[in-house]
Amino acid sequence: MSSQVELAEVAESRIATDWGLDQWADRILEQAGVGVTILDRHGTVMYYNKWASEHLDRMPEYIGNDVRKHHRRAVTNPRFDAMLRLFEEGRVEPVSYVARPYGKITILVTVSPIRVNGELVGFSQIVLLKDEVQELFALFDESGRESFEREMLPNGLPTA
Repeated sequence: MSSQVELAEVAESRIATDWGLDQWADRILEQAGVGVTILDRHGTVMYYNKWASEHLDRMPEYIGNDVRKHHRRAVTNPRFDAMLRLFEEGRVEPVSYVARPYGKITILVTVSPIRVNGELVGFSQIVLLKDEVQELFALFDESGRESFEREMLPNGLPTA
């Protein structure tokens, strides 16, 4: 590795030797099936994936601009700033919360700090839709794995 500081995923053997996640990171974020938004440490929108553009209020003109300009409720910015202060003060655990920013759609949001060589450089925001998650849990509660196996293995389970 070229970096003098060994990454946690390398030190903890959570990544294949001599493989950099950066080879696929953009595709992983783009195809994750959840909303992903990346902010720099000041709250500037640096990236959002296609899912976020289809399900959330994300537009090309947000890139390079402070996310606070696009929050619809006055209480959102003080809450957002308080959360960022927690990360600036050293919090490493993600913050998760439920919000209804668009009136009808309820979302589960997880904001995590992005640290490089111990320095806070930004934040990732992962968003799930409450209705989608509840629907999946209801389906599982109703039929367990059968519904998944029916959808994913329409010809039945493979024989051993």
